[in-house]
Amino acid sequence: MKNGISIFTVYFLFPLVLSASDEPFYPGAKYNPFVPPPKSLLGYAIGEYFTDHYQMEQYIRALEQARPERVKVIPIGQSVERRNMYLVIISAPENMQRLEAIRQAVGRLRNPRQTTPAEAQRIAETTPAIAWMNYANDGNESAAFEACLQVAYHFAAGEDEETRSILKNAVIVLNPAHNPESHQRYIAWMKASVVGANGTADRNAAEHHGDWRMSTNNNHYQIDLNRDAFAASQQETQIVVEQLQRWNPQVFVDHHGETNEYFFAPYAIPVNPNLPPTTKKWADIFGQNNSRAFDHYGWTYFAREVFDLHYPGYWDSYPALNGAIGMTYETDGGGRKGLRFERADGTILTFRDGIHHHVVASITTIKTAAENHTALLRDYYDFFRTGMEEARKEPVKLVALAPDKRPDLTRALVELLLRHRIEVYRTQAPVTLDRAIDYLTGQRLRKTLPVGSYLIPMEQPQKRLAKALLERDTRIEEAFLKIAREKYAYNHSVGEKAPKERLGFYDVTAWSLPLAYGIEAYAAPRMVRAAMKRVERVATAEGGITGGTEQTTYGYAFSANTVSGMRLLARLLSHDYKVAISRKPVHLENQTVPPGTALLRIKRNPADLRERLARWARELHVSVTPLTTAWTPKGIFWGSSNLIPLKKPRIAVITEEPTRQTSYGAIWFVLEKQYGIPFTAIRLDYFQHINLYDYNVLVLPPGNAAGYEKALGEAGIQKIKQWIQNGGVFVGIKEGAAFATREKVKWTTARLLGQKPASAAKGEKPGAAPDTAKTSVKPDFTPGAILNIKLDTNHLLALGYEEIIPVLVYSNHIFTPSKEGANVGRFVSQDVRVSGFVWENTEKLFPGKAYLIHEPMRRGHVILFAEEPIFRTYWRGLEKLFLNSLIIGPSLSMISGRY
Repeated sequence: MKNGISIFTVYFLFPLVLSASDEPFYPGAKYNPFVPPPKSLLGYAIGEYFTDHYQMEQYIRALEQARPERVKVIPIGQSVERRNMYLVIISAPENMQRLEAIRQAVGRLRNPRQTTPAEAQRIAETTPAIAWMNYANDGNESAAFEACLQVAYHFAAGEDEETRSILKNAVIVLNPAHNPESHQRYIAWMKASVVGANGTADRNAAEHHGDWRMSTNNNHYQIDLNRDAFAASQQETQIVVEQLQRWNPQVFVDHHGETNEYFFAPYAIPVNPNLPPTTKKWADIFGQNNSRAFDHYGWTYFAREVFDLHYPGYWDSYPALNGAIGMTYETDGGGRKGLRFERADGTILTFRDGIHHHVVASITTIKTAAENHTALLRDYYDFFRTGMEEARKEPVKLVALAPDKRPDLTRALVELLLRHRIEVYRTQAPVTLDRAIDYLTGQRLRKTLPVGSYLIPMEQPQKRLAKALLERDTRIEEAFLKIAREKYAYNHSVGEKAPKERLGFYDVTAWSLPLAYGIEAYAAPRMVRAAMKRVERVATAEGGITGGTEQTTYGYAFSANTVSGMRLLARLLSHDYKVAISRKPVHLENQTVPPGTALLRIKRNPADLRERLARWARELHVSVTPLTTAWTPKGIFWGSSNLIPLKKPRIAVITEEPTRQTSYGAIWFVLEKQYGIPFTAIRLDYFQHINLYDYNVLVLPPGNAAGYEKALGEAGIQKIKQWIQNGGVFVGIKEGAAFATREKVKWTTARLLGQKPASAAKGEKPGAAPDTAKTSVKPDFTPGAILNIKLDTNHLLALGYEEIIPVLVYSNHIFTPSKEGANVGRFVSQDVRVSGFVWENTEKLFPGKAYLIHEPMRRGHVILFAEEPIFRTYWRGLEKLFLNSLIIGPSLSMISGRY
C-alpha cells in the first residue's frame, strides 16, 4: 500500500508463452466447469475467427443462465439498424442481491448538497466501486468486441481467490457493443475478404484495406460515436449517456485499436482544465498496474504521447467529466490487421494477440478498481464537492441563455443539458446581468433578459461538465502549447519536403455549445436574485393554425427561420405544395413577420391544403397564421416581387470515395433525421451513368479535392459545368469547395490562399502582377477554432440570420473573396477569433476572406462553404445556412437582376 492506494504485483501460475488458441487468456484463473466458455457456443476459441452480434447476444444470455447469482444482462435499447444493445452486470452474489441499493448509494455521492463528507466516507467504505468496461465503440476495431466476451467469461466463471475478491469489491458493467452497426458491418466484410483459414499477414493483402463504407468506425449514419459523447446526436450515444448517468461508474475504460503497440493511460496533454488533479493521479495508478501486468508477459506498450483528454466528446473525457477515471485503451491487433498482420520488424501479430492484450488490461483495471474501491469512491464524491467549491471562487457564476432570437435551438440546448444532468433554471421575471460577457463579441455589458430566459448556475454538482460544455473559450495547457510552438518553429525552419513534427493537436480546440447552437448567451460574474424555477423538462412549442376559419380566403404564413419551420417547409415542398419565401419583413395588422416567412396561397395549392397544413403544423409544432387578404397596412404586399416562389429541391449528394465518411454522414443525418429532406446518394464511380438533369442540386461534401478531380475526369467536370450553366445548383463544402477553385475546374473567381496553379490563369497576361492567392504562403492548419463571420443579410442565402455569426474552422483552407459573385459570408475584419487555438500568423490572414460564396454561372449557381457548416451534426446554429443553399438555391435565378 502506498498512501492508501494498492499498487499490486502480478503473479501468474502458468507459463508466459501463449500461442495456441486454447491456451488461457489469464493464467492462474480457475473456472467453474458448468459455465460455458466462448468456444463451447461459438465453435471456435476467441481470436480464431470473427464473432457476429447475434452470437454475442446468445453468449451473454448463456452466461446469465449458467450463473444468475453473478450475472445480469440488461437490455438498454436498440441501434438505428435495430440491433439490441445490452449491459452485462457482474459482481459477487451478495452485491447482485442489493444491486439497486449499491447504485443508489453511489448516486448519492454525486450530490454534496445532501451527502455530508461523513456519510460519503461511510458509503465509500461499505460499497463496491463501479467499473465500466466499454467495447466496440469504434466497432471496426474488432479485438475489443471479442475481448468483452472473454472478460465476461472470466468474471462469470472464475472461482479463484483473486476473482472472488474482485467481485466482492467491484460491480462490473460491460457494454459489449457501443456501436453495433460498425462492428457487424466490418465483421461481415472481413469474413468475406479473409484469404485462407488464418488470413494473410502480408500488409498489401486486400483484407487489410477495407473499402469506404466497411472500413469506418462510424455508426449507421457514418457519425463517429467517439466524438459524439457530449453532443449526443446519435441514438446509440443517447442510450449509453443515459446508462452512464444511471450507473455512475468510478472507472470507465473505452477499448479501441489498432496502434502499433498497446496504449493505456497516463494521458497525453492537454487534459481538460475542468478536471481535478485526482483524474491524472488515478490514470497514473491504473497505468502502473497495467505496466506490471504487461511486463510479466514481456509485452510492449506506450503512453503519454497521444490520446489527450481535452475534447469532451470522447468516451474517456466525457465519463471523466462525470466523475469517472475515464481512459482509452488501444490494442495493437484486430481491426484492419485481420487475423494476422506483419509488423514493421517482420514479426507476426495475430488477432488473438490484440484480444489478449485487451483482456489482461481489462482484468487488471477492474482489479485495481476493486482493491482501491474506498479511495476511488471517496475521490468520486470529492470530484463533485470540490467542483462546487471552485465555482464559488471562479469568475463566471452562471451562464444565461436568451430565448427570443433562436427559441427552438435554445430549447434544444436546454434539452441536451438536462440529458447530461446539468441543472437549468427558467426566469419568472426579467433579470438584469451586470458586467456580463457577451458570448459573440467577448465584450462586457449590462443586459436585461426577459421572462423565460434560462440560467445555468456553475455552483451545482455537475459544475465540471457544465463549465466544460458551456464556457466560451476552454484554456489549453500551457505546457502543451509550449511544445507545440517549438515543433511549429522547427517545421518552419526546414525545407518544404523535409519530415515534419506532429504538432500534437488531436482534435478540435473549441466547441462552446452556446456558440455552436448560435444562440444569444452571456457569462455573468455573479448569481442573480430573481424568481426562477428549475427546469425538469422542456415544454414543446404549440403548433397549428392560429385563428382563422375554414373560410380563410387568401393563404397561410409561417416562419421558416426555425428548425420546426424548416421541417414544415421541406415537407410541403417534397409534397409539391407551392410555397413562396419573403426577402423582406411583411407587416400585418397586429404583427410584423420577418424575412424568411413562408407563404402558401390557397388558390395555387390543392384543396387539401388546410387539412394537411393544420395536421403537419401540430405535429411539427409550427404556428401558422391564416391570411384573409394580400393587403398589408404598410410596406410590401404579399404579392410583392420580394416573395420568391420556391422550386422543389431535387438533391443529389456525392458519397463514397473520395468523400470523407463523417462529413457525408453529417449531411445524411441532418437531411434525413433532423429535417426529413429526401436526397439521392450517388457514387462517383457511377457518376458517368446518371442523368444529372434529374436533380437541381448537387452537393459535393468534404473529402479530397484532387481526388474529386481525378475521379470525375475532364468529361465529368464538363458534365457538371454544363448542368450548372443550364440551371443547376452546385454546393461545395470545404474540400468540395476547394475542388471548384482548381485549375482545371475554375467555377469560381475565388481562390485558396497558397494555391499553386499548374499554369497561368486564363486571361492572365505575361508580366502581369501575380495573384496574391497564388503566391502567398499556405496558411497553417487551424485545429478547430471558432471565428466570427459577417453575413450579407440582404442575400437570400443568409435568410434567418443576423449579421455576425460564429463558425468553426478546422482546416488550412482560406478562400479569397469572389471577384464576380457574392461573398455572402466573410470573416470579420477585427477580433476574428472567438474561441480555440489559431496560429498567430494564420489568424492575421482571415479578416475579409470568404466563408460563404455565391457564384452565378449563366442560369445556374455555384455555392461554396469554406468549412463544414454542420460539423459532426452538433454545429446546429448553421443548419439553416446550409439548408438555405439546398432549398432556396434552386430559386436564386427567380430573382431577375439581383444576383
